[in-house]
Parts: sequence; structure tokens; C-alpha cells
Amino acid sequence: MQPGVLRDATERASRAPDWWTDVAAAPDRHAFRENRLLYYLRRNKGRYFVGFLLLLGATFAALAPPFLLKAAIDAIDEAVRGERAPDGVRFYILQLVGLLALVAVIESIARYYSRFLVSGTARQIEYQLRNDLALHLLRLDQRFYLGARTGDLMARCTNDLQMVLDFTGPTLVDVTRTTVMVLVGLGFLFAIDVRLALISVAYLPIVGACIVFFETGVEKRFWQVQEQFGHLTDRAQENISGMRAIKAYAQEESEISSFRKENEEMMRRAISLARYLSGLFPVMIFLTGAGTMLVIWFGGRDVVSGRISIGDFVFFNAVLALLASQLTVLGWVVAAWQQGIVATRRINEVLREAPDIHDPEEPLRPERIRGEIEFRGVRVTYGGEPVLRDLDLHIPAGTTVALVGGTGAGKTTLANLLVRLLDPVEGAVLIDGIDIRQLSLEQLRGSIGFVPQESFLFSDSLRDNIALGRLDPPPEEMDVAVETSQLVNDLKQLDDGLDTVIGERGVTLSGGQKQRAALARALLKDPPILVLDDALSHVDTHTEEEILRRLRDFMRDRTTVLIAHRTSTLQAADFIVALEDNTVAEVGTHDELLRGGGVYARFFDEQRRAEQRESETRDIESANVDAGEGT
Repeated sequence: MQPGVLRDATERASRAPDWWTDVAAAPDRHAFRENRLLYYLRRNKGRYFVGFLLLLGATFAALAPPFLLKAAIDAIDEAVRGERAPDGVRFYILQLVGLLALVAVIESIARYYSRFLVSGTARQIEYQLRNDLALHLLRLDQRFYLGARTGDLMARCTNDLQMVLDFTGPTLVDVTRTTVMVLVGLGFLFAIDVRLALISVAYLPIVGACIVFFETGVEKRFWQVQEQFGHLTDRAQENISGMRAIKAYAQEESEISSFRKENEEMMRRAISLARYLSGLFPVMIFLTGAGTMLVIWFGGRDVVSGRISIGDFVFFNAVLALLASQLTVLGWVVAAWQQGIVATRRINEVLREAPDIHDPEEPLRPERIRGEIEFRGVRVTYGGEPVLRDLDLHIPAGTTVALVGGTGAGKTTLANLLVRLLDPVEGAVLIDGIDIRQLSLEQLRGSIGFVPQESFLFSDSLRDNIALGRLDPPPEEMDVAVETSQLVNDLKQLDDGLDTVIGERGVTLSGGQKQRAALARALLKDPPILVLDDALSHVDTHTEEEILRRLRDFMRDRTTVLIAHRTSTLQAADFIVALEDNTVAEVGTHDELLRGGGVYARFFDEQRRAEQRESETRDIESANVDAGEGT
């Protein structure tokens, strides 16, 4: 999340009215973990109750016109047969027209406020569900994201959430209206004439069977469509994020082909769903039409024989027409209902994911973190394979330690353990003698300035990126962080200096500038523990030496863990830890380990030769450029 966006959201929340924040308040951590949507439906049952009461009123009002029509036709029939005076019938019909107008006004008002209440509450549920989903995603740890696809998560946070909004608003209204209309209408039909009512509903078992049949297929196909939409979103997101690489390797046609395949699969699944849904509507129309024809045939004969009145016949057909209209749209209601069910399940899938890393029930809260670090009997596995085993390491407070080792030795894993991005399978990590699992994540991570291998920057200003984690830091502290990280010289190249918006993932900055911005972010945090995981690998040697020179003052009174390959960085450490075979091989100062001729000595010698070759290559390239300019 962007720092600026987060600040704007906080300001908007502070301006929200009390009734809104009451509805949108977060649930307690134990409430309805299995179905967060159900929790919010129950929480807002009062508003839904009033809304559905108004909806019932509007539905009964919609059934009133057939009664008035029956009364008018019976009165006209009596006048024609001379049983009532024409003037009296005219006045009676005028009263019925006035009553019909009043019913129309009542229905309109009740329907407006019922939809307003239900749809407004649905919006509030959507608002809080989106907040819950975003907060939950932020709390989930690395294990979840290693197997998750960004595009699929984006689809669940946008498309599925919109379907949940429709489900808790218009769909619930339509389902309730259809159910009430059908049940009450059937009651009226049986009250008029049982035989005709039985004839008119003879097809309902077929309707029920069709709904059950279509419901299963619709749910399956909706799930497939939403799943494929996630794949399509994921493909589009990767193409946009990796546009530089795609263009650099001329892979436009290949990516277009891959996207087209995903899009074609999306179209195929959507057409399959549409074909399935389209079968339900004709069935409903045919069955309701057949029922109406039978009623006209048998009802007409009953009118002629005097068994029922013309008014009853008209009333029966008017109510039947209302029921037919509801049953005709029943296919859409079933589809919308299933769509909402599928979307709710997909969102609940994410909400049910429990983070492995979480705060203790009763965290310890030391007043001050000094920075003493200890890894005690630590073992870590990935996919059953050991990454660290039986690792013991003690780092006194205020010292600078460098971790070295080959690829896969476990250096980054140690850094991740320290900030609790993962927990050991066995053993413990302690800070100031306290198992870090007994500390709150906020205090632990607030005490560590962590610069990972890959620096992530938000699409915001450079200033807000550096200030991540600190609200409105003093300008002088920002200046010190920028100068120490050697970003100050780069500001001249940016149009708006620190206020320059650097694009998504800091796309407008070089790799070295990104690393230095991430370093400035950690320095501005002013933590008692600093962890630099190969944080200067993209910075040129001269700039790195200047940064290390300035960092010495910063590191003097705090614990610093350096993960690095360059020899200049290693020599800045108080002592060095060499990792081999997933555990600590040797510990000592730079000179001690060189004299020992062990793992570190071999590593240092190889790294020094690699740097010499790199330096010679640069010198040759520079000489070639100078020669070219001379000619």
C-alpha cells in the first residue's frame, strides 16, 4: 500500500460520521471466522429487517391492483345486469381509481426506501469486507504468498467483492420479493378456486427440478469463470510489471499469444456459463405460458357455466400474470444467487487462511531494545529440506557482524528469522534474552531496520517512500538519511527532488538508487538493530565506500548485521560469521579467519579475485571508450 494512500485513507476515516463507523467497525478477532459475510449480515440485521419490512409492504401493494380490478369488473358486471345503479358504480369505480393511485404511491415509497436501506447496508458491508480482506492480506506471511498468484488475489479483491455487494443488496431484495410474491400469490389463487389453482401450478414441480438441476451447473461454471478471470488478471499484471524485460527480449508476440490463450479460455468458460443459463429462461417462459393457457381454457369454461364470476376470472389471471413474471426472472435470480455464493466462498477461502506468524496472546513489552541477538539451536526447513540446522550464534549488542557463505548457505534465512518473516522449526531467536515470539510484531519489527536484497518502492514520492513507517519525520533527520545513503547527489537529476513520484516499484530509478532509497528508509527509522541483506550489491564501489564510511557513525551504538559479498563491506565488521552446510562453520575477526585458512579465507580469496577481474574489465572498457573518443 502506498504511504500517501494510507495517509489519505486515515484522514477520510477520521471524517466519517458516527453511524458509519459504528456499522463499519472491525469485528472482534474471534467473531465468525468461518464466514465473515455472515457476521456482517447479522451485525446489520436491524437495517435489513426494516428494509425487508418495507419490501413486504411494497410487495403486498403490488398485489393490490388485481383486487381493485376484480372489484371494478364485478361492479360493472352488476351494473350491466341491472343489479346496481350506474351512478353508484361510477362513483365506486372513481373510488377504486383513487385507491389504486394511493396504492401506487405507497408501493413506490416503500420500494424506494427498502432498496435504499438494503443497498446502503450492502455498501457498508462491502466497505468493511474490503478493509478486512486488505488487513488480512497484510497479516498473512510468506508461506501464503509463495503459493498465491497476485492476479488471482486482485480478482478476489475487486471482481468477487463486487459480486458480494450485488449478493447482499439487489440479489437479496429480488430473492425476497420473488419468494413473497409467489407464496402470497399462490395463497390468493387457492382462495379464489382450488381446482384452477392446482391446474395453474401443475408445472411447479418441473420448475423446482429445473432450478435444482441448473443450480449445480451454474455454481460450477461460475467458479470456473472466476478462477480463469484470476488467471487472466495475473497474466495481465505480470505483463505490465515485466514490460521492460518483455521489450528488451522482444517477447511481445510471445506474450500476446499467451494472453490470447488465457483470454480464449476465459471466453470459452463464459460462453459455457451463458449457454447453461440461457437454457433456464426458455423453460420458465414455456411452462408459465402453458399454465396460463390452461387457466384461460378451464377458467373461461367456468365463467360461462357460472361457476366463477368474471371478476374472479380476471383477478385470477392478473395474479397469475404477476407470478409468471416472477417465475420468468427466477432464472436470473438463481444465477445471481449462485454468483454471490461462489464469490463469497472465494473471499472466505482467503479469510480462512491463518497466518503462521502472529502476535502472542500476552506479549512482553520491554521498555528498551538494546540489540543483543542470539540464535539458539535453530533449525529451518523448506519443503522438508534443511536450510539451517543446529545453528547457534551470539551477537553482542552494539556490534557489527558480517554473514558470509555460498548461495543457499542460509544468510537471508537468518535475516528473515530475525524480523519474524518466518519462524524456526526448532530452536529460538532471542533479542536481549527474550524469545522474539514473546514480543509483539509491532515492537519487534519497529526495532529493526531491514533492507532486503530486492528493494520495494511504492508508486509515490521518493520522500514518502523513505518516510515509510514514520509520519512527518523532521527535515533534518530526512537530510541525514539521504546524505548517509548518498542519495543527495541523485536528487539533482530528479525534477522535483524528494517530491518526485518514482512510479510503480520505483521504475524511474536505477537498481543502485532503489537500494540507497531503501537504506535511507531504514536509517530514518533510527532502529537499535540494522539488517542489511546485500543492500549495496547494485551500488558502485566508490559510492559503497562512501556509504560505509558514513555508516560507521550510525552503526557505532547499534547492532548491525551485514550480509555481503564485497570485501570492502566485510572488513567493516567487528567479527565475521561464515556459514557452510547450513550451519555456522567459523566465527572470528577478519584477520583471525584469514590466518585460519578456513571457509572465510577461501571465500575472501575468491571474492577478491572476482573483484580484481571486474575492475580490470572496467578499466579495459574505459580505455576503449577513451580511444574511441580520441579518434
